Amino acid sequence: MAAQIGDNSKELTELEKQALWAHHVRRRIAIHHEREELKASETAAKKDAKNDGISEQEMKDFIDCMLTDDPQKKVDNFNMLKRNRIRLGLIQDDRKGDLLADRVTNEQMIFAAGVEAGLAGLDRVSKKYSAGSSEDKTWLSGWDDGQRIARENLQSAMEKRNAAKASKTNEEPRATGDDPFSQDKED
Repeated sequence: MAAQIGDNSKELTELEKQALWAHHVRRRIAIHHEREELKASETAAKKDAKNDGISEQEMKDFIDCMLTDDPQKKVDNFNMLKRNRIRLGLIQDDRKGDLLADRVTNEQMIFAAGVEAGLAGLDRVSKKYSAGSSEDKTWLSGWDDGQRIARENLQSAMEKRNAAKASKTNEEPRATGDDPFSQDKED
């Protein structure tokens, strides 16, 4: 039977309130611990990328642009940054140059976006294009190419990186069958 408004028999006792409070505190503490574990994992990933010569700022911007819900904001911000650097004389003003020089087609841009999504291991779904459309097929073709690039080149890149690390510390390089995404461990 549902409690009626004003029905005092269904109000929580002080002990029940304490128990309910404790329940929510435990949930929040568990989330806090998960967040700390994720921070530690992210810190390790950043350190590993830095050791491989990858700029954290560039990586962060790339991921932010790749996963944004509003790509136009990113383009507008880029244009603003470019205008400011031109005003300050840090870069050349190429805005009045040949508008057709070095232009890529829309199809090439879609393909490139697919390649990056494939390299990043995102889902094989072009969320921006209608399924079966020519744009969708172009993006999927790019995704497949990104996966091929990763599949054919990641292992050799990791082997070379591990060999370079080992030569710096005079250790044996790790076996080639190691998971390239696992955390480096001290032996």
